[in-house]
Order: sequence, then structure tokens, then C-alpha cells
Amino acid sequence: MVQKEGRKKIHYLNGERLRRAVITGAQRIIANKDLLDRINVFPVPDLDAGSNLAATMRGVIRGLNLSKPSLVTVSSTIASSALASARGNSGVLMAQFFQGLREGIADQIQISVTHFVEAAKRAATRAREALADPQEGTILTVMSDFADHIARNAERLGDFLSLLEEGLQTARRSLAETTDRLAVLRKAGVVDAGALGFVNFLEGFVESLECSEEEETVAVEVLERDFDIATGYVPECVDFRYCTEGILIGEGIDRMALKQRLTQFGDSVVVAGTEQEVHVHVHTNAPAHVLEILAEAGKIRSQRVEDMLVQLKAYPTEVERAGVALVTDSICDLPQSFLTTQRIRVIPARVAFGEEELLDRVEITPKQFYKRLATSKILPKTSQPTPAEVLLLYRYLSRHYAGVLSIHLSAEVSGTYQTALAAARTVSEEVGVPIEVVDSRTASAAQGLAVWAAARAIDADLPLDTCSAVARKAAAGASIFVFVPTVEYFVRGGRLSPIQGRIAELLRLKPILTVRDGKVAPAGKTIGRRRAVRKTLSFVTELVQEMGAPIFIVAHAAAPKLAQHYAGALHRGFPAATVMVTDAAPALGSHAGPGGAAIAVLDTEPIDQMIEAAKSKGER
Repeated sequence: MVQKEGRKKIHYLNGERLRRAVITGAQRIIANKDLLDRINVFPVPDLDAGSNLAATMRGVIRGLNLSKPSLVTVSSTIASSALASARGNSGVLMAQFFQGLREGIADQIQISVTHFVEAAKRAATRAREALADPQEGTILTVMSDFADHIARNAERLGDFLSLLEEGLQTARRSLAETTDRLAVLRKAGVVDAGALGFVNFLEGFVESLECSEEEETVAVEVLERDFDIATGYVPECVDFRYCTEGILIGEGIDRMALKQRLTQFGDSVVVAGTEQEVHVHVHTNAPAHVLEILAEAGKIRSQRVEDMLVQLKAYPTEVERAGVALVTDSICDLPQSFLTTQRIRVIPARVAFGEEELLDRVEITPKQFYKRLATSKILPKTSQPTPAEVLLLYRYLSRHYAGVLSIHLSAEVSGTYQTALAAARTVSEEVGVPIEVVDSRTASAAQGLAVWAAARAIDADLPLDTCSAVARKAAAGASIFVFVPTVEYFVRGGRLSPIQGRIAELLRLKPILTVRDGKVAPAGKTIGRRRAVRKTLSFVTELVQEMGAPIFIVAHAAAPKLAQHYAGALHRGFPAATVMVTDAAPALGSHAGPGGAAIAVLDTEPIDQMIEAAKSKGER
């Protein structure tokens, strides 16, 4: 680049220069937040990237209200303030960039160009490391391109102004290229909103350095760029509806392990911070599970859960719908990792402890439920989802899919099926998308096996009616047996009188339940826990003798050792079979109490034959 005559040169940054530059960069982002919101389509089109980045930067500005700051104090304040106030995917990544910058600055009194480029490289690397699944064509790419360019050219250019002006030009070129590097941006005809926010920050940063230190403020410009959503753009379907964030405090927090654990609950997983303080961002369908994992790793200082289905904009353009969406309710017991991988939407039942009502797996996990159940004087109750909840999900899915398959708890024991059926008729009449609602006539892990089979059919790209038929066949073929360790909760729930309960406890009777004709029914009873555990297992193994290819789900009510005992026995008896283990839904525990476990089994051979026959007929 051509140097201007008489141009000032800056060979180092001290605390005050860095403070002013970061504040001006932050103000530039805030001034342009509406534009950033308008073009936000990745990772989800929830139109809040600018608002989130602006909230992050306001926290940084508040933190930088310092007098005679040192470089170390400024860099530490930027990193800690950004981490505490970060919001959204881009905000957390920006906070991690500042964390890397702080690490690079370390304990310097002032920072030279050489040290700054090393810090910038570290910052870009730290931001990339924070994301579980880094994507090119995003803010990460622009950060890396900027850092790489200034690292290569630091010796040639020599001073901060020349270096950062050229780095800014590189960042702008990299920003322009994001449109073609990421398919969703190309479809929308925009650049990445987070990347544009980072360029805004660099623009303000450079502008601040160009001004004399006597000037108190730098004019902040609202940039009118030629970025807008393409006509006819329709966003892809969002698989995970809850944006979940939490700030975690502790000692020796393993960010890599935390990031790996969280990937089983959703996507857009970002884990930023230090071993003592971490900011986590996840898009998930089970926010309560995410927060439970955070609580296991340290103390949660703050948390936030937002339902993105409420935020997502309904685009009027007609979309080419494809595929079948799979829905169930939270009474269905399947491992969360399976639900996440298969993109199965779960409508939460409601769990009430007296007047306090919680959404199952959104606001309370099974583990938390059973811990509370063991000490609560109030017997919790479960209730079905509201019609509004079901309508919201069906309407959203009908924008993107050619059909919806919704599999629910037996209509004999809950009104969920009827609620779903009414919602399906309403939405199908509105938009013309068929929605099949299946009464599984079972519950818990047996319902899970019906959903598992439906997922197999959907993976085979079969049409909605065939997928529905597969689900019905699996539901009819699935069996379940539940070991109940105590009749206490039958008495508390009024299913047994206190006298009957007392007699059962004195005789050490242990009920074993099953589901027949859609209703919970006794399968047998034995004396003593060991006999009951063995008898439950024997009921299952007797059925399996005539099966070609069994699959099992073991669902436990705060009884992991019992579940592993069952799983081990099934593995030994049927080594070729799949055995899944999961927590049981609160609905099971509210009736049977903690400490029990259910085993569900299904012969997959007829299911596989049905799917293969449909594929051979070309049912696609």
C-alpha cells in the first residue's frame, strides 16, 4: 500500500490506546446492529446476531470505564467483560477472541507490532477451538484471514496503522467471500452477519488509532452496505429450538470434555473462557439436560434459555418441502443422543409440584425430577402439552417438510393424542401438508421403540403413509415390563388404599407392570426385590425366544445400577442385539416412584422386512 506523507506511525499500543480502540470498535458494532440482525441466517435465521453482538459489546464498554488503565488491566477487562455479557453464537466467539488476545498480551506494559500479531493469531485460534463444529465462511474464517495476513506482513509494514489498515482490507475481502463459501449464505445472498460484525469492530479499531489521543470520541458511522436477504429466500429448518447459554464458575474446568459432552444434545456448541470461568452456548431441544451438565462441571452463575421457534421469521415465499419430520412427546423414553442425531422433535409434557409447573426436559431433567420426588411431600402430577404448543411446532415443521409423523403416548392414559390429532387437522387444512398422528397404545420405552422404527423408515426416505405404517407395526409389536420397587407411590396417588399398601409392604410384594390394550396392567408380582428383578428379566427373555432380531430399551427411574444389571444380562443373553439405556420419563416415576426400571423389547426383523419391501417397490 502507498504510505501518505507526514502520516503518523504507531509502533506500540499501551493500555489507553487499546481501551479507546476497543470502545470505538464496540460502538461501531452497536451502531450497525440492525443491519446485522437483518442479514442473520447462520447458524439459524433468528435475526438477532446484531443484537447479541451489541449486548456483548455494551458489556465490554461498561467494563472499560477505567482510570489510567494498564495494558494488562485493559486486556483482562475486555476478556472478562465480554465473557460475562456474551450472547449468541457470534457474541461468545467474539468473547473467546478477546480471551486469546489477553493471553497473547500476557503481562506486557506495552505491546509491539510483533507481539500484537502473535496475540491476534492466538485469538483467532482460541475462537476456532471454542466451537465444536467450525464452519468456513463465517466469523472464524475472517478472524483467521485477518490474523494470518498481519502475521505475514508485520515486518514489511512495521507500524500498527499501516498493518491494521491492510489487515482490515483483507478482512473485508474475506467477508465478501463468505457468501460463496457457505451454502446457506449463498442461498440468502448475504455475507455472514457475525463476520460483518467482526469487520465493523476492526473498522472502529483502526479509526480510533487514526485519531489523535486528544480527541475524546470518534464519529461512529452506521454503514449502509449492499447486503440484504435475496428475494424468495426461505431458511432451512431449524432442528434445535432452544438457544441455551450459561456462565460456569469453577476450578480446572475441562472445556474440551465439556464441549464433547454437549454435542450429544444439539449443535452450534461453543465453549469459551478459561479453566475458572466458562461461557457455554448450545442450540438444543433439551436445555434442562445442558444446564444439568454445566451444574456437574461447576457453579452456574447465570443462564438463559430462548425458544427460537417464537423468534423465527415466517417467510411468505413458498418453499419446496421435502422429507418427513418425526415428532413425539416427552413420555417417550429414548436416549437423548438418539433423539439429537435423528432430529426428533419432542413436545414436552408438564410436570407439576403443587403450583410449580415445569416443562419436562426443557426446565427439568428426569434425574432432577427423581431427586426431587424422593424428598418432596407433594406428589407430582404430569399433564399433557397445550394445544398452542402442538400447533406452534406443527405449523413450523409444515413450512419445511412434505409430511409430519407424530407418535404419542397411549390415548387410554393421556389426552396428548387427541390434542395432537386436533392440531394436525387444523394445520393440514391451513397449509395442505399431511400430518399423521399415531396412537402408540403404549408408553415409555415401548413408545420409544415405535419412534425408533419410524426413524428407520424416514432414514430410508419412505413416504409418510409407509413411515406411519411402520410406526404402528412397531408399536403393536413392542412389549414392556416395569419393575416397581415399592407400592408407596400407588398409595400416595390413590391407586391403593393405605391398608392395601401396608399389607403389600409387610409381605414385601413387588409389582411388575406391563401395558395391555393401551392401559397399564399387572404382569405379575413376587416377594422380594431380587425375585422381582429376575422375574422382570424372565418375562422379557421368554418373549425374545421367538424373535429373529430383538432390540431393547432399558429405562430407569434413578436406578442406574439396576439398568446396567439389566443391560448386562441382555448383552450376555443376546450379544447381537442392540441395548439402549436411558432415564425414564417423569410420568413413569410419578406413578411408580424412583428406583424402578422398565425393559421394552421389539423384534426388528418384521420391521426391516417391511422397510425393505417398501424400498423395493420404489415407495419414495
